[in-house]
Amino acid sequence: MLRCGEPTAEGPKGDSPEAEKVAVITRIYEGNGVRFAYPADWSVEESDDGESSTVEVQAPGGLAFVLVRTDETGPDPAEVADEVLEAMREDYPDLDVVPAMDDIAGHHATGYDLEFFSLDITNAATIRCFRTIERTILIFGQWSDIVDEALPDRIRSLWRSVEEMED
Repeated sequence: MLRCGEPTAEGPKGDSPEAEKVAVITRIYEGNGVRFAYPADWSVEESDDGESSTVEVQAPGGLAFVLVRTDETGPDPAEVADEVLEAMREDYPDLDVVPAMDDIAGHHATGYDLEFFSLDITNAATIRCFRTIERTILIFGQWSDIVDEALPDRIRSLWRSVEEMED
């Protein structure tokens, strides 16, 4: 069930250049066992496939998006991250890959940082996946550097805000 809260200001505070570059009005998504903040001008779509659900949050113009997938069967996070990486390698054989680990909502998240070219444009993506007692959560973000240099920070802020909710 999609529930989006009222817009709020997120990001660094004050008059610093970082605050000006990264601060953005956000909304809160709550549903499918997760909660996260996303830019208020981005669109949200949900899909449900039985034991797994996906929320896609997309920037205006389509140059960036984030998928948050929850899977109630609880597959191994490293295997899920590897499957997503292999799918990306099929589409982009010259993909640059760096293994990555992060802490998301107190959970050890495994994954990758990716860079690749598509239509002569530099693109990047992040894959992060972690498991809780209730589910495995995959976060996949992808963006192009063609328009907005703040996109990577906005996507990282989104996936760092992901937390599990009780059903």
